[in-house]
Amino acid sequence: MKPGAFGKYAVDYEHRVDYDRLRRERVQKAKAQINTDGLGAILTWDEANIRYLTSYYVTTPMRASELQFVFCARNGEPYLFGGGTPSETARRMPWMGDRVLPPIGAPRLTANDANDHAISMIVDVIARLMAEYGVEKEPLGLDGTTLQMLFADAFRKKGINVVHGKPTMDQARIIKTPDEIALMRITCANSETAFAAIADAIRPGIRECDLVGIGIKALYQEGDDHTEDLVCCSGYNTNPYGWSFTDKPIRPGDLIYIDVDGASYQGYKSCVYRTFCCGKASQQQKDLYEECRAMLYAGMGVVRAGATDFDIVAQWPDSPTYWGYESWNEVGPYACGHGIGLTLHDRPFVSKLKELAGYPATKLEAGMVLALETYAGHKGGADGVRLEDNVLVTEDGYELLTRWPIDELMECWLPYR
Repeated sequence: MKPGAFGKYAVDYEHRVDYDRLRRERVQKAKAQINTDGLGAILTWDEANIRYLTSYYVTTPMRASELQFVFCARNGEPYLFGGGTPSETARRMPWMGDRVLPPIGAPRLTANDANDHAISMIVDVIARLMAEYGVEKEPLGLDGTTLQMLFADAFRKKGINVVHGKPTMDQARIIKTPDEIALMRITCANSETAFAAIADAIRPGIRECDLVGIGIKALYQEGDDHTEDLVCCSGYNTNPYGWSFTDKPIRPGDLIYIDVDGASYQGYKSCVYRTFCCGKASQQQKDLYEECRAMLYAGMGVVRAGATDFDIVAQWPDSPTYWGYESWNEVGPYACGHGIGLTLHDRPFVSKLKELAGYPATKLEAGMVLALETYAGHKGGADGVRLEDNVLVTEDGYELLTRWPIDELMECWLPYR
């Protein structure tokens, strides 16, 4: 699929995102990883993995209650439990066939121990499904529930061996399919619409929280199904680095860094930082901006299939004293990266702390999507700059997915020009 060649909506005159293929290939990849990891099945409450396996969207208020979950045997198809009114969900999701079932109690809300009635009912149903697919003697991967210890205890009493299932689903999702990549391009384009609205709105007196609201409104107008709060820090809030927003008003000469993070189009996230100036920037601010941009692009410059996350880290400062601190734990997020897809933080993770902890390097592969981010700000200084781009790893380099201009510090609100 040629980058940027297609719009986002379904039409009859072009072949765009192929949703049947998207669903089919995601399930194939998950089942292949379940087999590779020697599991009999996966049982997940994680909203991203529920979507990966079934395309069902768990709304934000329902995530904490854990009413929805999915079971998938290595040799079967996914079952969705708790899909609203099951018959209506099944009608709207015909690819699920008769595998949309009612919720089974609400143990996340009611359980005190592994003997909870709802936990027992869920365990009984899953045990029957495992027996039906002949995998009852094989490990069951549990993923995405705060009640993992209770479920593990209940399943073991039933004779079912349970293991941590998150790594299996993480690995299944690490390489994106062609249709996932197409959706990642769209969500990154949506972030540009948000930045355009934000840049137009920057002027003295507007507050950080106002800019967050303007950005979120633009994202939903572009068809996003969800977005996290944007990061918006201005003026003295930019140094030291933080990731929040307040009701602080913008003043002339303030730097403002903004992260369109967790903006979700059909489940797929963007995570993009840009830094602006309210009015004309000083030379010192421009120099700090270039320091951050050069750091970011040094790391991006080594991205290609066959390189590792440690190759990226090697391009960044080799001591926390660069930012004025003695401990890497103080500046862990100052130069880092992460995979991105159905979650804001997919694998792999790119961090000096990972290397120092003795974890092995991760080899980059074509089809991974990375968000790389850097920060420049001198301890005790007035300003900080944060920048981030999203890239698709290719055989010979990367495709830049985030196109909002980054070459120089953008000056907004210039009435005197």
